[in-house]
Amino acid sequence: MDKVVNTVELTKSLSQRPRGRACIVFTHDYLEQKAWAAELARQASAAHSHLLDVFANDEALAENVGTFSINDLFRFLSESAKSPIIVVSGLEFLMAMWASQANVVDQFARQIEMRDKSPALLMVMQHHPPLAKWIFTRIKDQTFIVDQRDTLALT
Repeated sequence: MDKVVNTVELTKSLSQRPRGRACIVFTHDYLEQKAWAAELARQASAAHSHLLDVFANDEALAENVGTFSINDLFRFLSESAKSPIIVVSGLEFLMAMWASQANVVDQFARQIEMRDKSPALLMVMQHHPPLAKWIFTRIKDQTFIVDQRDTLALT
């Protein structure tokens, strides 16, 4: 990456995009991911949703996790939104569940790039090599993937 990204400003700007109202920040330290995402949400005046906790605390969601699709995730986030921007973390268990499905990276990336609904989403997730290699071609002037190592520190 050529420049350092201010993730607070990036997060705030997502809701101003007409399309591509989502972005991914790849982390490399899973143990710190939840706290980092929560702090980013606080600094950006956004909501934070740690999906592992959400599923663990919602019996109906937990019972249906085996049939929960990528489309279901984005619909769920839209329907449960109480903020114009949500920082989402803890979705690795869903990505692992979807790994055996055909075209999962394409489906997920398409949802990120073409999102035109509220809330805007900043997905904080562990580095995912196939998704990291994805080239977003529909909207070329926007940032869709950032490596946390290329961001300003949250202070």
